[in-house]
Amino acid sequence: MSNIQPGSGYGFTSSGYGFSINAEPPFNFPDDNYRPLYVSYKESNKFLVSPGTVNRVIPKIGEVYLDAPEKPQVTVTANGYICVELTHEVDSFFPRTAKIIFHAGATTPGDTETTGYWPLAKINVTEAESGTTYETITFSYGNLVCNRLKAGANTAVWYWAAINSQPSV
Repeated sequence: MSNIQPGSGYGFTSSGYGFSINAEPPFNFPDDNYRPLYVSYKESNKFLVSPGTVNRVIPKIGEVYLDAPEKPQVTVTANGYICVELTHEVDSFFPRTAKIIFHAGATTPGDTETTGYWPLAKINVTEAESGTTYETITFSYGNLVCNRLKAGANTAVWYWAAINSQPSV
């Protein structure tokens, strides 16, 4: 008689021929399309960002909200970053004007007095005879909270935080 019993994190099967232990995760991670503000490759130079919130507001790509029936796309023109851009509003404690943008270049855009940026992904573009390839490096995904902190004549500081747990990528 075996003393091995099923437990947390693994399954157990026993027969007259022996036993086996299954230690695979019991649940699959959700499809990436259901992870808030997750960047995924669509086609050609187009990328999608799954719906999510920044300060309880759904961001836009151009003039289209991320949760629109016809999904907006980010067009990538070179190596760069897909970022959340948040604009300060004078009479609001939490900025509420959020956009998803593409910023071409080797570094993420710098925060200013009126605008803060949070990188979601880096996109590397490689041109070859066989065609163009796009590599996505995910930095972050999930719903976000951001606050612009400013005291007196000091430069504004943008504070960002994820408000939900994120399984490993």
